[in-house]
Amino acid sequence: MSDFDELLKATEAYTMAGIADCITCPTLVLEAENDQFFTGQPQRLLDELTCEKKLIFFREDEGAGEHCHEGAMFLFHQRTFDWLDTVLAS
Repeated sequence: MSDFDELLKATEAYTMAGIADCITCPTLVLEAENDQFFTGQPQRLLDELTCEKKLIFFREDEGAGEHCHEGAMFLFHQRTFDWLDTVLAS
């Protein structure tokens, strides 16, 4: 790969399409309101999963609306670990 654009283009072939239904463990899917890279993909993945699953949506007004929930790492950690606590307790 000679540059970032070429690398980014090469990653387009890697998706969960056709294999998400093979996941059997509880799965947490996160979505950021203003994600500029993966708009709509969290919901598509959630729709394809057949296992126990949960979607957590991070909003802009919480400071967590950007890709990877930048600016709200404490909120991201709290929600993620709360989900883990619930899943591991069952």
